[in-house]
Amino acid sequence: MTINSEEKLKEMLEEVETAKDKLRDINARLKQYYSRMESISAQSRRKLPIKDEALQGEFRSTVEELRKMADKTQDFWQEVRRNYQAKDRKNESIRDNRVLIKQINISALSFTRQVDELFTTFKNMQAISKDVPLRLNWWLLESSTDDLFKITDKILFLMRDMEKHYAQ
Repeated sequence: MTINSEEKLKEMLEEVETAKDKLRDINARLKQYYSRMESISAQSRRKLPIKDEALQGEFRSTVEELRKMADKTQDFWQEVRRNYQAKDRKNESIRDNRVLIKQINISALSFTRQVDELFTTFKNMQAISKDVPLRLNWWLLESSTDDLFKITDKILFLMRDMEKHYAQ
């Protein structure tokens, strides 16, 4: 399947929409964990027993889900970029699909906002983490967040390049 086919563009749109929706769900869960971590932090500072012991397992599974989503998204977009860059685009025009390219770009911007929200939540959680006596996989959350930032940059750069080329 070529990069300029309508099917491939629809697949790209579906992929970015799916990733955005999954990230929105993960962000909502992380925000819930943040409020629970605040309670645990207060309990820990007062030397009270921790009542929410399930947070550790839930947090770990959510972060592992985030990592899998980031890896899947990165693999997809690397393949798309590789196909796009290897292609001879001199005699090619997809003016009919410019609307679809715009939709992908808009969805990619929305995905970028979700990644920004993830980063903000991560930094807020990190600020209170020193008072939380649970073993949470912060390194996996941080690396996933960093990878998602890189992915969004690559997607936006690819879309900008496609818009420039196909607008001619």
